[in-house]
Amino acid sequence: MAVKCHKCLRTIGRTDNYISCKDCSHNYHVSCAGVSDTAFDNMQDAGLLTSFCCTSCKSKPGVISGVCIKSGNTVSLNRQGWYLSTNQFRELVAGIVKSELQPFVDKIDILQTEIRNLCLENSQLRNEVVKLTKDSHSRPVTENNLTPIDVTTKTSYAEAIAKNSQQTVIIKPKDKTQTVNKTKSDIMTSVDPVESSVNIGKVKNLKDGCVLLGCDDVNRFTQLAKNKLSSTYDIREIKTLRPRIRIAGISDDVDKDSVINYLTKQNEFIFDNSNEYRLLKYSPVKNKSDRFQAVIEVDIPTYKKAVGTGHCLIGLNSCSIFCGIDISRCFKCNGFNHSSKYCKNNLCCPRSTDKHVLSECKAETLCCINCKNIKGTGTSELINTDHAAWDHDSCHAYNTANNKIKQDLFRLSA
Repeated sequence: MAVKCHKCLRTIGRTDNYISCKDCSHNYHVSCAGVSDTAFDNMQDAGLLTSFCCTSCKSKPGVISGVCIKSGNTVSLNRQGWYLSTNQFRELVAGIVKSELQPFVDKIDILQTEIRNLCLENSQLRNEVVKLTKDSHSRPVTENNLTPIDVTTKTSYAEAIAKNSQQTVIIKPKDKTQTVNKTKSDIMTSVDPVESSVNIGKVKNLKDGCVLLGCDDVNRFTQLAKNKLSSTYDIREIKTLRPRIRIAGISDDVDKDSVINYLTKQNEFIFDNSNEYRLLKYSPVKNKSDRFQAVIEVDIPTYKKAVGTGHCLIGLNSCSIFCGIDISRCFKCNGFNHSSKYCKNNLCCPRSTDKHVLSECKAETLCCINCKNIKGTGTSELINTDHAAWDHDSCHAYNTANNKIKQDLFRLSA
């Protein structure tokens, strides 16, 4: 049976392109349907021929301005409508977007690979510079029968102190009215600096008759002093300050026990193999299970170089370096830089500043004792006190004390 065009009523030949309406099933020549040959080919490639809707059907009730109310999904081309399901339309758009964006995705992958390679080359170059610098400092220079000269850089006072820093011990008389001269006299009588071979190289007078001494063999000095002075003096060794840094972004390919080895071998411009570093904490980064962070105890010069640089290489990843210093807070008086075990201050609630433990606090208003004390000195009336003592983000006193320690560390390693 011959197929006729519903518009021109002429027979549609076998070689003629035609299109059928999805609603009324009438057939149309492509030209009678108002569709160009190019548009027809595009529709055929996209599989839209079965979704064609003629002008007569679009004007029926339930269709407004060529949009079918029932389906709610229409694509218009040359004043005609082709209805698509939501899934078909999404797949069509997703395919187009993917094909257009794929070249950019490939370029991004290439750039990421190049960046990783550059980071690795940068670290290797830095290590080479460190090695060359060390070699140049120790290599003698000879020319025209000149006497070999040991080329060494001049060591600064701070570097000398950092490399040759002595352990310190404090001698505190139990009688607070005693003078410093009396304390020194008793030390000289009990522990001879020469014969004892403890090599005392630093002496500092403190208040209440206290004396601070720096010596090479602090254990021997402490033992000698306690044997003869323990009845009238408190003798205590002062631990050397060891700041902490936090390194974030370590790949899960790096084993916990290998972190220090990666640091010292890949970042010689920051971490010196001759120094001792201690891994204190190793844990996953929040919301990133494949990335880890490490808290490491270092010496003061390394702390300054690490925080100043801000990044290091571990494996094939560039990791960020942050200050890991967090000052301690007493759980009895809520003051800083001491523990409740040795605290002689009055009990203070960290939530309300009243004289009771936290579990007994019923106050509705928060108040920080540390910020309250600063505000009471009259140095600043703008300090906010309506927060708990443990709220580090809001505590002006905590942030001030923390920043002071950081500044002191940079000053000591300057």
